Amino acid sequence: MEKQFSVTRGALKSNSLSNSAFHAQMEMQDELFSSESGSHGSHEEHVVSRPNPRWRFLTVLPLLFVLGGCGTTVLLDKFDAAAVGQPPAPPATGTSTSGGGAVIAANPQNAASTDRWLQLSRTVPTQAGGQYTGTFTQNLTKRKGSVDLVGFIPKSSPIMMTVFFEPQPPAPPAPLLHIDLLPNGNIRVNDSTVAGTFKFDTLVGFFITFDLTGSSPNASILIRGGGNDASLTVPVPASAANFGFGRVRIFAPFEGVNAPNGAFLVNDIIATTPN
Repeated sequence: MEKQFSVTRGALKSNSLSNSAFHAQMEMQDELFSSESGSHGSHEEHVVSRPNPRWRFLTVLPLLFVLGGCGTTVLLDKFDAAAVGQPPAPPATGTSTSGGGAVIAANPQNAASTDRWLQLSRTVPTQAGGQYTGTFTQNLTKRKGSVDLVGFIPKSSPIMMTVFFEPQPPAPPAPLLHIDLLPNGNIRVNDSTVAGTFKFDTLVGFFITFDLTGSSPNASILIRGGGNDASLTVPVPASAANFGFGRVRIFAPFEGVNAPNGAFLVNDIIATTPN
């Protein structure tokens, strides 16, 4: 069933989102659309598509999310094509790989729902856990692009969720940006900046926009998860930006020999680039 969302700039301003990262995101996400998915595993590029119905759950958050976008979709993965307990199926747009403790799971907020999520687990403290890599239909070189996704970390197993934004092989995996949701509820950027906080058992929306077109490449970040928003713009190393942007890598990292085991979930990964 298709769901359609609408939002006004006035409503967004009422939630105190008048910051540079938000406005950068608004330029990429000025219109709102319902989703259209293609055949799984296809390299076909979908124009103006947006995942649903799971994004409707974001409306339960105390702050309002920007849910729309325009341009060409280069990655779309809603994790709906495989049964619970199975490895994820190929995405609707782009390609993916997964390993370790990566399986399809039920909706963490409603087990009776037909909604499906990807669960990444760590079951051995001394090793990294599950990982997922979503690869775009094209590597975005000297271009703009955006990535949106949803994360969920259960309070019962608060392990770290790590997201890398990288170029496609054969380029070296030099990250343009690195974001961690930490077990203490902090949102950390590039291992050095604590930019906000999130709540466990709450949907966490990532809205990341890259501008690799000029001499000062940058990433505008908006992350919302019921705590203090992470809202900032950070430089992207030119040495990394020169290789372009072509994949998103999400994994449960090694956190130390005494770190607890656990799992987190992700959903509705979409990457777009302006036409």
